[in-house]
Amino acid sequence: MNIQGQFTSDEERAARRLIEQAGTILKGLRGDMPESFAPLTFAGVSPEDLVRYEARELADLAEAAWLFLQQRKPGAPKIRFESRPGPIGAEGIKSVSIIEMINDDMPFLLDSVMAELTEQGIDVRLVLHPIFTVERDHTGTLIGFRGEGPAVGAAQRESFIHIHVERIEDEARQAEIVQAIEAVLADVRVCVQDWRPMMTAVGEMIAEIKNNPPPLPVEEIAEATQFLEWLVANNFTFLGVRGYALTGDENHQDYEPIFESGLGILRAPEVRVLRRGSELVSITPEIMEFLKEPKQLIITKANVRSRVHRRVHMDYIGVKRFDADGRLTGEFRIVGLFTSTVYTRSTRSIPYLRRRADNLMRRSGFDPDSHSGKAFAAVLENYPRDELFQIDEDTLYQFVLAIMHLDERPRVRVLARRDRFDRFVSVMVFVPRERYDSAAREKIGTYLAQAYKGRVSAFYPFFTEGPLVRVHFIIGRYQGETPNPDRATVEQAVEALVRTWTDGLAEALTLVHEPIKAQQLIRRYRDAFPVGYREAYVPPVAVADIRLMETLSPIRPLGVDFYSRREGDRPCAGLQVWSREKPIALSERVPVLENMGFKVVDERTYRIEPGDAGAAEVWLHDMMLERA
Repeated sequence: MNIQGQFTSDEERAARRLIEQAGTILKGLRGDMPESFAPLTFAGVSPEDLVRYEARELADLAEAAWLFLQQRKPGAPKIRFESRPGPIGAEGIKSVSIIEMINDDMPFLLDSVMAELTEQGIDVRLVLHPIFTVERDHTGTLIGFRGEGPAVGAAQRESFIHIHVERIEDEARQAEIVQAIEAVLADVRVCVQDWRPMMTAVGEMIAEIKNNPPPLPVEEIAEATQFLEWLVANNFTFLGVRGYALTGDENHQDYEPIFESGLGILRAPEVRVLRRGSELVSITPEIMEFLKEPKQLIITKANVRSRVHRRVHMDYIGVKRFDADGRLTGEFRIVGLFTSTVYTRSTRSIPYLRRRADNLMRRSGFDPDSHSGKAFAAVLENYPRDELFQIDEDTLYQFVLAIMHLDERPRVRVLARRDRFDRFVSVMVFVPRERYDSAAREKIGTYLAQAYKGRVSAFYPFFTEGPLVRVHFIIGRYQGETPNPDRATVEQAVEALVRTWTDGLAEALTLVHEPIKAQQLIRRYRDAFPVGYREAYVPPVAVADIRLMETLSPIRPLGVDFYSRREGDRPCAGLQVWSREKPIALSERVPVLENMGFKVVDERTYRIEPGDAGAAEVWLHDMMLERA
């Protein structure tokens, strides 16, 4: 295989030379290995990752991969975990562990495996994922290697995944990782194998609704069928479907899985996607409540996370089933993942969401073409999509109006919604952009987890076009009733968490000056103080310092403040010297103080830069003194 032209930078050219050198080494080792095997194996890898290894090591990896490829049981993955012997601190191949797997080529393999490793906190150093066309006999022995050629005749495409991770020598830990990967690959396989049957089952459900309309509002039925049709049009990754039968009478009803109807991950009878307390179950009281409502669909989140494609909680779609007499007979349950189209397309193009948007716009009374109508629609378009499916319309309407008002007067706002199944709390937090960073987000998340007695399961920052940042927190709940703290209390707490030193300075200046003077000083000194000063002094101290700095002038360029303080058990004196436009050298200050009987035991200098155009900078020399 000619790899000339694949690499352009110095690092890329170095990687190309390594692969060529490895190929030369392999020619003398394995006459049975096709010349194209090593280049194909290393194609697509980041040169930055590849140049960490020597040509001899790459040749060893390619040889081991070739031997690993020789045999695989038909229809099953082959996995191995290897840590090559090496001293502590070794480099190259001896510094890592190797996970290798061969499988029938199918969607979702690499991203599902990588999600599992990430979930386990395993540091990944190198990833190779070539797709080979091979031919095997009935025992799984390799009898033909066709490289990247088409899978014609008896040939088939196989996925070869080769991953380097942080070195793991504990054999029990290695076995755990292999077992977890086996479970991931098993889920991927049943989802891919059952994809077409699942699509057929959903199509039959759509036909059942159309041919036997349930006793529900006509618009509800129409929107439900259109939504299901939209799902099968490549807008949903189907991971499992299963039917459930409602049995018993009005006094005592049971909900029984129809196990033979299960497909995908729900093919296995033991798999459950709902939780009651700590127990996975087929039905919850909340689902029973849904069955009593005049709705065809329920769209929410499952309690379990997907092991296929993306490691997130699966989307759950429940479809009511009725008999010919209009009696409720059970549920057709779908689990999977919405595709990216759900998150990128307009709500106007998504069945179910477009109906919600229309209902809310009518309720608002806004003309859709007016400024308010367009603002209302914009809030809906930018609203977290998963929330749009799950939130009730009354709460959504109130939240959309609250967000609209933030355009008029930006401020800290917290909008919390308890999941109808009491599994989590969805909290949207709006904070000023200039106050938001990862530290602020962590503090807010920690507070919300405490306030709602749960944990931060996920967070999604969104930078609006205005001055606010929205962070959508999902607080996973533990057992017990979910707390319902007052919104004002939560907002005050968040306000305090994101409060900056500059905010405190502005408030302190407002307390001691008339409004016009306060605003003037805020503008002048808002960004004047360096980080070191802000870490050393609280805002009220800065207010006193500002008062002194305001007295400095070309005629009176110096200011002095002598004060006492305690350092541990001993009293100390402090001296602050203010100098307009230029600092005073320590060599000029120390002799004067020594003549007064003091010695300087600590000294800090701060450069303060008022924001007014042409304003002179001020130097603050803060010294701690002791008697000589």
